[in-house]
Amino acid sequence: MPRFGVALLVEPSRHYLEYSSCVMRGIADQFRNRLRIAELRGDDANPSRIDEALAAEDPIFFWGVGHGNVDIWTVECMQIYMRACDERTRKMAGRVVHLNSCLTANQLGPDLVQKGALAYYGHKTEFWLVVSDPPCSTKRVTSVFDAELTVEKSLFSGKTTGEAQRDRMRAYDDEIRYWTEGPGKGDPLAPVILWCLNIDKSGAVFLGREDVRVTGAAVPWLVYAVPAVAAFAVSSLAAYALAKPRARVVA
Repeated sequence: MPRFGVALLVEPSRHYLEYSSCVMRGIADQFRNRLRIAELRGDDANPSRIDEALAAEDPIFFWGVGHGNVDIWTVECMQIYMRACDERTRKMAGRVVHLNSCLTANQLGPDLVQKGALAYYGHKTEFWLVVSDPPCSTKRVTSVFDAELTVEKSLFSGKTTGEAQRDRMRAYDDEIRYWTEGPGKGDPLAPVILWCLNIDKSGAVFLGREDVRVTGAAVPWLVYAVPAVAAFAVSSLAAYALAKPRARVVA
């Protein structure tokens, strides 16, 4: 049975995935006294290491960023981790799952819940992000994740899965207000950021039970690997979608 108070975070870095992973690492650092956190970073975010970590830690909570499609989710270097209806989907039984990816709410997410996942967070649309600056360097590039990863902030604070979903949607509204009414309204990139936020909010899906908690009392924590990851800059303004097999860039 999955262990209460244990989370596994899958944090690949290539193909623009560092933009999400670096935000998640910051969130994890805030909550290490609330739950045991196992992290797979960079090249360690691969299928075999994920299977090993699931077996060793048996976490009640699983998060990962990766390129996806309606029935598929990939990890570092777009290695396929699971498809709808394959055997690996059964590994999510008894867990709360959040896939920060495009399109998986169409087939993969429902299949995970059917196979016994307690709850699933994901997207029915492509998930868009801004890559105009290096990862985690500006509000421009963290805004979509400041909204989406509110799920983790809420769950790691001890809230239920249903409360975390409601917090997630409110966080999207807060980010939208930041760029329309708040400090970001005069930013020349505000229209692109708002375009991303509105699509990501519209496609945000929650499935499963609303009464599940993943943590309570403080417990130890663990990092599986910490390879060096270099932040990189994108030379021109672009919005990027975490889609598999083909991602789109708009300039």
